[in-house]
Formats: sequence, C-alpha cells, structure tokens
Amino acid sequence: MARPSRKKRAFFALYCTELMESEGKRVENYKIMLNPTNTNPKEFTARKYCPRLRKHTIHKARQISRSQNK
Repeated sequence: MARPSRKKRAFFALYCTELMESEGKRVENYKIMLNPTNTNPKEFTARKYCPRLRKHTIHKARQISRSQNK
C-alpha cells in the first residue's frame, strides 16, 4: 500500500474577472487546492461558469487560508 503524499497543497479561491471589471467586486465562485510547486498561482486561469453572469468566463486564483475553505 502506498504511503500518502506529504506535498504541500495550498487552498485557492477562483474569482470571475469579468464580474470584477464590471462591478468591482471579487466574487469567489469556486474553491480549489493547487500544488504551488507544479502550478504558478499568479498565472493560473480557468474557464468556469459564473452563475451571476450566466455564462462561462475566465476565473483567476487567489490564495486563501485553510480556515476559509468551508
């Protein structure tokens, strides 16, 4: 049986960039875990569904603490 991985994974919230430009609000739609050694969080973008705009938009990552991931 394999031993569990000990790599540090960080929690990130994905926020909609189009909503940020139009309303000036950073609305966090998704929460994910990323491995910062493999992925640069400052450059990470994902095309996800924004429920407020009702369409797929580009989301960017912002790091959050473990207590905020609820």
